[in-house]
Amino acid sequence: MELDWSTFGLQVLNFLILVWLLKRFLYKPVFTVVADRRAAMERLRAEAERLRAEGETLKQRYEGRLAEWEQEKQQARARLHEEINKERARLMEDIHRSVAQEREKAKTLEERRRQELQRQAEEVGLALGARFAARLLERLAQPNMTEQLAALAIEELRALPDERRHAIRAVCLNGDVIASVSSAHRLDEFHREALSAALGELVGRMVTCVWTEDPSLLAGVRVSLGPWVFVANLREELKGFAEAANGSDATI
Repeated sequence: MELDWSTFGLQVLNFLILVWLLKRFLYKPVFTVVADRRAAMERLRAEAERLRAEGETLKQRYEGRLAEWEQEKQQARARLHEEINKERARLMEDIHRSVAQEREKAKTLEERRRQELQRQAEEVGLALGARFAARLLERLAQPNMTEQLAALAIEELRALPDERRHAIRAVCLNGDVIASVSSAHRLDEFHREALSAALGELVGRMVTCVWTEDPSLLAGVRVSLGPWVFVANLREELKGFAEAANGSDATI
């Protein structure tokens, strides 16, 4: 077989032209597309890596936020328990205080009720005692008791304090001094003279006594000297005792 160099040369030329054409119009676009795809894949890979990194960051943030939220939840729960315990303690303290106040009120009311019952019992006892004493003294009201009470009045007149003596004397400075003496029974001369002398010593001058009998006095005397009144008789004493039994102050 004989080699035709012209044909071989043409074939080589055709091959070279084909390679140039392929490289010019086929390989270069393909390479460009491949390069573009590779660049796109690199971009996608980089974007994916970025997204993965962001996702990891977000995951870490989320996990951190979960931990923080759990810690905050624990702290809020602890604060809530503390506030509940404080409120419970305050309510219990208020309840104990209210119970103590109610007990104190009940105790006070009970004490008042006891005192009131005691006072009523004392008043009843005093009233009964007054009635009994009145009946007993009415039976014992005899002339000798009148004389004893007159002697007691004389002693009390002589024992009056100086301040009261001066006040009585100041009232009895002008005019005649007249004393009205009432007695449950007729006084004898001895007691009349003694009583007149005691009144004269009291006012510092002679006293004229007007003697009367008043059976309502039961026993004893009643002496009126100007605005001043001296009593030493059973009626006044029983009256004062009855007023004391009724809880009022007796002024004699």
